[in-house]
Amino acid sequence: MNHKRKLNLKKQLACIYTADLFSGLRITDAVWVALLAARGFSLWEIGLAESVFHVVSLLCEVPSGMAADLLGRKKTLVSGGVCMVLQSLLMAFASDLFTICFAMGLNALAMTMFSGTSTALLYDSLKQEGCEEEYIQVSANGSQISMLANAVGSMASILNRFLGYAGFYLLNAAFEGASALANMLLAEPIVTESQASREKHPLRALPEQFRQLVRDSLHVLHTCPMAVKLIASSALISVPSYLTKMFLQQRLVELGWPTELLFLPLLLGGLACVAGTEIGRRVRCRSMRRLYTACALLCGVGTLLVGAAPAWGGILGMMLVQGVLEVYLLHESQKLNDAIPSDQRATLISVDGMAYSLLMIPASPLVGAVGDAFGQAGAGLALLGGVIVLSGVALLGKKPQES
Repeated sequence: MNHKRKLNLKKQLACIYTADLFSGLRITDAVWVALLAARGFSLWEIGLAESVFHVVSLLCEVPSGMAADLLGRKKTLVSGGVCMVLQSLLMAFASDLFTICFAMGLNALAMTMFSGTSTALLYDSLKQEGCEEEYIQVSANGSQISMLANAVGSMASILNRFLGYAGFYLLNAAFEGASALANMLLAEPIVTESQASREKHPLRALPEQFRQLVRDSLHVLHTCPMAVKLIASSALISVPSYLTKMFLQQRLVELGWPTELLFLPLLLGGLACVAGTEIGRRVRCRSMRRLYTACALLCGVGTLLVGAAPAWGGILGMMLVQGVLEVYLLHESQKLNDAIPSDQRATLISVDGMAYSLLMIPASPLVGAVGDAFGQAGAGLALLGGVIVLSGVALLGKKPQES
């Protein structure tokens, strides 16, 4: 096709993997609450900053995907990297709550720029070279690099006496800057006429282009029930992902674990994700319905273990949830990308992320409220695990519609 140009796929993947490595080294993720508390910020102020993050995430998830589809995936990724560097610098020198909240908002904006865009750029890079069938393998490589880097980053708390508050965020800014530089070396994949003509459109045409993109994306969702089912399934089965890690820490404290050892479940959870990705790349999925049933049953059991088992049983349950989710989401991402058009790819993958956020808004306080009502953090997780199991059981006996 005349709009296609040759792409150096080896160089493209090297840039993607490098960006995954440095963006995964977010050494502040595991300690940001403790760092702010040590500077005198109260828990409600820290909670407010976290709320700002989630509000911005929800509001910007789909618009950022639309920007990536209309203006280019590379530009969006680089812009997200710049936002990450700025938020780290702001956090390093912030002395008031407003600046902290503003930095958290920038962080959320950057994350929405990455969420659907990086997947869309990777898939279309492979598609431009006719290598879409390699998506699971390549995506698994990037995920494992990022997760291993994240596991290393989670251990950065031992550097507290050497780095201090500002040092953590300045080093974080350096890592994010390296990731942004890797993204700057990317080539923009071009697989449709619309993508090839992006630079020719005047700025005054953007509002109408946005409206047309909304119409086209809604049309895809209306005419492609497979995409809707995939989005709904990934949102539901992903709910225990963060909640099991979050409430496991509280359960371990209730069971007498010292705070110094709470990094261990996070580290083991990260290793489980790496193992799950490795298993996922080796699984041959003939039916997403059957895969969801199996994964939902395992995730539900894992969530039940986190909520009700003794300490090490809870940790094993959390690891089961994290690993199984990687298996399902790897194949869900492949199937969703196969089902949607390139021109709306980043937008619709962002809808995938927004669906998860919409479920998390009620699920998180509900799980906590059930735990408070029963006087133990695990009660809400036990209920959630039952819901996930039932979602898998509900599909048992139904004939798969896809091959």
